[in-house]
Amino acid sequence: MSRFAPDALVMRAARRPHEPAIRSTRVSWSRRQLLDAVDHLARGLASEGVGAGDRVAALLADDVAAVVLLEAVRRLGGVLVPLNRRAAATELRQQLERVGACLLVHDEERSGLADASAPADLRRLGVEALLAAAPMADIPALRDEIDLDAPAAIVFTSGTSGRPKAAVLTHGNLAASAHAWSALLRPRTTDRWLACLPLYHVAGLAVVTRALRWGVELEIHAGFEPEAVSRALDAGVSHVSLVAVQLAALLAATTGRPAPASLRALLLGGGPIPADLLERARARGYPVLTTYGMTETGSGIAVGGADAATQLRRTAARALPGVRLRIEPDGSADGSGEILVRGEMVFAGYADDAVASAEKLRDGWLHTGDVGTLDAAGLLRVTGRRDELIISGGENVAPAAVEAVLMTHPAVADAAVAGIPDARWGAVPAAAVVLRQGMAVSDDELRSHCRAHLASFEVPVRILRLDTLPRNDAGKIVRAGLRELLA
Repeated sequence: MSRFAPDALVMRAARRPHEPAIRSTRVSWSRRQLLDAVDHLARGLASEGVGAGDRVAALLADDVAAVVLLEAVRRLGGVLVPLNRRAAATELRQQLERVGACLLVHDEERSGLADASAPADLRRLGVEALLAAAPMADIPALRDEIDLDAPAAIVFTSGTSGRPKAAVLTHGNLAASAHAWSALLRPRTTDRWLACLPLYHVAGLAVVTRALRWGVELEIHAGFEPEAVSRALDAGVSHVSLVAVQLAALLAATTGRPAPASLRALLLGGGPIPADLLERARARGYPVLTTYGMTETGSGIAVGGADAATQLRRTAARALPGVRLRIEPDGSADGSGEILVRGEMVFAGYADDAVASAEKLRDGWLHTGDVGTLDAAGLLRVTGRRDELIISGGENVAPAAVEAVLMTHPAVADAAVAGIPDARWGAVPAAAVVLRQGMAVSDDELRSHCRAHLASFEVPVRILRLDTLPRNDAGKIVRAGLRELLA
């Protein structure tokens, strides 16, 4: 039996129609204005045959139109499929075919990519034309309630180690995630969330979902630009979500200035966080909360820095309310094993892969593929990915552990580690490093630094210097690309 909840935007637009809802460089709308735009687009989609359960793909810039489309699809009971606009046309075509999209909505800038990506039988519509179209005479029924058990979005995973998977997130998953974060962050009507992560990524989608459910104003930037983010923080933004490379750029752009007093939380995720980066940010007053999560949990499920214990232990995080964690031991001496998650925010499965869904969801638990430890006080420490472990002569090498040591060298600004084939040991660790500007260090010096902190089999046998590491839009290392570079 389905569960239903009131539509947050409809409810808030009725109660506080003139309250600010969303802003960008082009528009600044109240809740009533946003709802009017949503309903106008929903009627346009309905005239194109979109109804309950239909999958509408989106190839859009990070702008107000993307939020309007998200809400319009929801008002019709449809399912949004946000696509990575940086992906190749062949990959997008495969994704569109896998999810069975009925329509591809794109903006003018990506019309060529849409044409190249869409299968021959898939309709394509420009979002600008839909928004500018005359109002429909016959108004279809729009939903004022949300079926919490129905799919809300199909979000492709980062695909850093292989083909991206199509994760199905229900309205209940997104609502549970937002509720868990509200218990920690305690939103106020005077808050303003800044969205500068890609809206096709689960982290960007989560920012939008929280703001609309909590009734706080949402500010959207077309990507991350450190000076623009700095100005927004100075102008009163209370919350922002970033990845480590973005925080580093923000600190550089603000040249030593302390964080604005109006900034209540800076959520930092996307992978391992360099210790010196976190220390520098907190020393300047940035209220950094480190996060651990994934597409399959609708965003973060554990947070560090929100209490004394996790502030003291930089690598530790505590589960959000409503999240259950446990470790499936792998026999390691430190008690580490695969991290398992349970909670209402855990996804419904993969849209295109029943076998992978059954492997990921077992006995009510999400098997994350991440490795970590969980102590008696409930503190989680993530040490890496199972599929990234390097098995060298029978010994396990965790890339994250080697990266953390490399990052403590004063000449190293960024580092990534992966395994490369070896005739004797099967595989050995190799590293790519980005050096700080104006600094130099030899391979022997870096290996000596590693030997002081790591076992001999964990020391990189090859060290490559790069200007930048291969990362995706969420700041995660693309391991497949890294292995190619190192090999």
